[in-house]
Amino acid sequence: MGDLSFGLSGLAGPELSALGGGMAGGLLSRFANYASLGGVSFAVIDSKEEIGRRINRVLFPDLPPSKQVFQDFGAIDTPITITGVIVGDDYVIRATRMRKTLAKPGRMTLLHPWWGRLKVRLVHPAQISFSERQIRVAHFQAVVVRDPDPPAKKGFFGSLIDTVNDLLEQADGLMDDVQEAVASVLSAVSLPLALVNSVSSLISQGSGIWDSLTERAPEPIKAAMTAPQAAMNTAIVPPQRNIDQSYANAVSAALIAVPASLAGCVSTEESSVIAPVSEGTDRDGTADNEPITGQQIASLLLAGSEQFGQLADRLSQSNPDPSAVLALGVAARAVLVSQLASAWADCVFVSNEDAQALLTQITDAIDGLTNDVVAASGGQTRVALQPLFTRLQKLRCAFINDGSAQIGSLPTVVDVPVAVPRSLWALTYALQGDDVSTVQPMLDDAVSRNAILHPGHVGPTTLAMLENDNEF
Repeated sequence: MGDLSFGLSGLAGPELSALGGGMAGGLLSRFANYASLGGVSFAVIDSKEEIGRRINRVLFPDLPPSKQVFQDFGAIDTPITITGVIVGDDYVIRATRMRKTLAKPGRMTLLHPWWGRLKVRLVHPAQISFSERQIRVAHFQAVVVRDPDPPAKKGFFGSLIDTVNDLLEQADGLMDDVQEAVASVLSAVSLPLALVNSVSSLISQGSGIWDSLTERAPEPIKAAMTAPQAAMNTAIVPPQRNIDQSYANAVSAALIAVPASLAGCVSTEESSVIAPVSEGTDRDGTADNEPITGQQIASLLLAGSEQFGQLADRLSQSNPDPSAVLALGVAARAVLVSQLASAWADCVFVSNEDAQALLTQITDAIDGLTNDVVAASGGQTRVALQPLFTRLQKLRCAFINDGSAQIGSLPTVVDVPVAVPRSLWALTYALQGDDVSTVQPMLDDAVSRNAILHPGHVGPTTLAMLENDNEF
């Protein structure tokens, strides 16, 4: 099943056999097809749709039925009902991502094995259910309708069918490719002790990396990482005979847990950079109710990707099979890159420069990872990393497409000379006008962008400030 374009790694007989009231896993695996809704993949069990026309039949008194009249009001599309399952060791992570996707407004992309690529909208609350009798399985049902909006205008950006959904779909596909790569590295029936030790070191020292990166992080991030960090600190014991993918799935789950938890930490609350008096601070100086932004999560993921790469390089130097360790390293970093898509989608940019700067960091990280994939593919490696390489190229293009759709529509940062000391509020008031609702955001951005400690006394200096519609 690893060759399916958006199949689920870890879809094995033990999980499938629990479905359908005891239906054998082999039977279900033959007929299960795979779909993706809003970038989250799942296995389709049933799909149902009714199609017809709006017909009004008119019968007249005292006239034979042959005189009846039919009024045709055109075709009608009824809702599409989709029933499926999310299967694998990461089923909770996928179900959580599906829940967030379904809660977002607007239309979504449905990739269906029979209907193809559709733009749909959710018309009824979807259902995601778990059962203690079916481990590694989440049942899923959604009712959607085809989006009635007219097709996008022609042109480069008009031809892009929802760049955010495309980005998330590529990221979800990268997660599948990562699990396939890990399974390939750990596929031997008898795993070498040196490789097992490197896996343990990658996970345990990786936990230390996250500890150091989040030492001064806001409390919501630390709270979200408690359970994943505990899982990473729990030793994963390899079986004596590695005849299934249970060990590889456990390793993948350990590598995925923290990045996925980080991606789910983003809050939508907006606040001023000058906190209200009612807000307190922790011992480390951070606000105890500070909202988490997509930029913060992206920064953590980028730093983690760099340090995991350095860790894999060190571990490979002392291993008889360095290519296998490097392959595990690029798999761990690919997980972080895939979660960058979610963080990017949650970012709220205030200027073109901010969006371009983060986009450049992300594409540079993808380029560096791609080069390391090529390096890990050389030598005597038995792991096929071509799917990972191809997916990274597609993900990079998806990032650029979505970034291009945003960059240019945001304000530009300009240099504003301040010849004499003055109040920042007075300066923003003079530039933005007498509308407090527009002055306050400019003030907040100027304080943050220029690291101003005392907004009441600024200058002489040159400030980087957002451009507005008024002439300076």
